Amino acid sequence: MSRRTRPSAASTIHIPRQRGGRREPVILVVSSEPPPTLASRAALASGRWAWKHRRSWAPTGIATALFVITGVVHLVEPRTAWFLAALALAPAGVWVWVLLHRRPTSRRAATLRAVFASFATAVAAWIALAVWFAPTRAALFTAWTVLTLATQVAWIVARHLTPAAVSEKESA
Repeated sequence: MSRRTRPSAASTIHIPRQRGGRREPVILVVSSEPPPTLASRAALASGRWAWKHRRSWAPTGIATALFVITGVVHLVEPRTAWFLAALALAPAGVWVWVLLHRRPTSRRAATLRAVFASFATAVAAWIALAVWFAPTRAALFTAWTVLTLATQVAWIVARHLTPAAVSEKESA
């Protein structure tokens, strides 16, 4: 590589031939990029941390995606909310049907099923209301925040209490 074809943004350093089987000289290209700024370092560190803990933050990612999707559906066709409102009662209906056909083995199982059904009904109702009124309304945004925080806390607690989470920590 001649000095005339060398890129202006990089410095090329030629290292003399070494003894042994190497027939070509080693060429080291040093970039002349400026050092990263504090903001870019912080963004890179945040991105690495978020990627490392991506499973722990899954509920928040899903909730954010639902927030954006309901906003888009509200802008495109807000009358979809009527269909979604009918579907909002489905989790409670499924819970009642299961309760009538299958008795839970313990009081704890019955309580967990009731909590899950009521939470799923609340989320489905929020989706229907957000599509009709817009997810950025103050009351709906507050409900989204509360539901997201509750889901995130429950997710983290459940991950710490299950044996699979313990085996992941021990293997890492």
